[in-house]
Amino acid sequence: MAKYKVKNTNILHDGKTRGEGSIIELTDLQAKKLEGYVELVKDKTPTKQTTEKTTKTETKKPDVKTKSEDKDGGESNGK
Repeated sequence: MAKYKVKNTNILHDGKTRGEGSIIELTDLQAKKLEGYVELVKDKTPTKQTTEKTTKTETKKPDVKTKSEDKDGGESNGK
């Protein structure tokens, strides 16, 4: 069975009302009978290229101040 999108109207399918834009599965015979009201949904099987996500994580080291930097503005007088 293939997937079809309901267009231009609501239809009754498997005892339920399906609104415009709904995706339903139909046999070829069912689709033929509803050809003015449904359109085939292309199979969107993702390829390896579209499923891989590459994320770049940047790790920042926190700025650590030493005691000499706090007192003398970053200079150490060696005492």
